[in-house]
Amino acid sequence: MKRPEEMFEHELSAVFVRWWEESDLDELQMSQIAIDVIERFCDTTVEFDADFHLDEMEEQNNLGYEDEQDIE
Repeated sequence: MKRPEEMFEHELSAVFVRWWEESDLDELQMSQIAIDVIERFCDTTVEFDADFHLDEMEEQNNLGYEDEQDIE
């Protein structure tokens, strides 16, 4: 049987995946919203340092995009 912590993590992960797949929100937007919710819930401030660079993520997300425009 899973511990409550594991069950809570699984539930949150499922919600994040569903919203990521079905909305226009990206990972950075979702993480900021999650931080806001946690801060409200806990009545505290959460510091978040990304372990990625936004410029690199945008480059990776746009790879091949220029080629697709040429095809149309």
